[in-house]
Amino acid sequence: MTRVRWLVDATLVLALAVIALGAYTRLTDAGLGCPDWPGCYGRLTPPVHDEHIAAAQARFPAAQVDPFKARNEMVHRYLAGLLGLCVLAIFAVSRRLPRGRGLAAALLALVVLQAALGMWTVTLSLMPVVVVAHLFGGFALLSMLALLRVELGHDRPEPARPAEPGLVRLLPLAWLAVVVLLAQIALGGWTSANYAAAVCHQLPLCESGWSARFSLRAAFGLPLGHETYEFGVLPYEARMSIHVLHRIGALVATAVLASLVLLCRRRAASVRLRRLAAAVGALLVLQVTLGLVNVVGQVPLFNAVAHNLTAACLLAALVLLVRQIRVNAARGAGARGRASAGPSHGGALEGPLRAR
Repeated sequence: MTRVRWLVDATLVLALAVIALGAYTRLTDAGLGCPDWPGCYGRLTPPVHDEHIAAAQARFPAAQVDPFKARNEMVHRYLAGLLGLCVLAIFAVSRRLPRGRGLAAALLALVVLQAALGMWTVTLSLMPVVVVAHLFGGFALLSMLALLRVELGHDRPEPARPAEPGLVRLLPLAWLAVVVLLAQIALGGWTSANYAAAVCHQLPLCESGWSARFSLRAAFGLPLGHETYEFGVLPYEARMSIHVLHRIGALVATAVLASLVLLCRRRAASVRLRRLAAAVGALLVLQVTLGLVNVVGQVPLFNAVAHNLTAACLLAALVLLVRQIRVNAARGAGARGRASAGPSHGGALEGPLRAR
């Protein structure tokens, strides 16, 4: 079991690296650094030397060969391929384990879907819907790996924990937090995929007069039929509307997640639950700070990568927090059931004992 945990830990680190490198590739406009898939200009390695660049240009005359972008894209693909092999290894060894087999199978299916989405991202020339789906797949992969790692740690003896029946009331808020965060991640991906991150320069929402040009229909219109979606195809009004919605979503998500964290810290008796709540709170503060820096600094590259990576970690931490709330709430419900059943059993036995 220890070796399996090490494998899952290594895969978790690799998933973080793939997410970060994917964001870096997208933010450096290297998503089409290789116009074909799975190779790069018909080769297994990016064209770096002059003769290889010339051959790539001759083979793809419509493309503008950029060795830097091609290298970024191929490094991302190779790391993603290694991640897929690690997930396949997890699936193979999980079949001999008492738990985690369902999660491992779901991880393998998700990796296959991610590979297809990666191919469509290139072949459909960065279509925003595909880009957002690919982003969601990476975040979901990280969250599922974190869940699997927790599941594999349950064979260790755990200290007795107090029952927490009050946590049952937090479950609806916890699930709402997950839904709100997923919606905000979707808005963030939609903002990035449509190149709308640097449209608004002022706080809290946008420049003056934005409300007169805001259009919800334009924000969620599907731009189809374009030869390429690189650098965006939507007009300013649509991009501005997307950006404003992302900022409004950030305010809503911050309020909901902060409420959940504060209530967990106040009501939880379990040390693990309190630590998870603190981790979600810390990641939330970091994410909001990085978002503000993105606005003030006009989307600095490494800050934007950190913003993307922190969002993935925040989702994974929130998923673990919701899982722990469910576990503790179920334990509390079980304790209440045993307490209510205890006196009746005791009373039933008390009479015969006294008669003797």
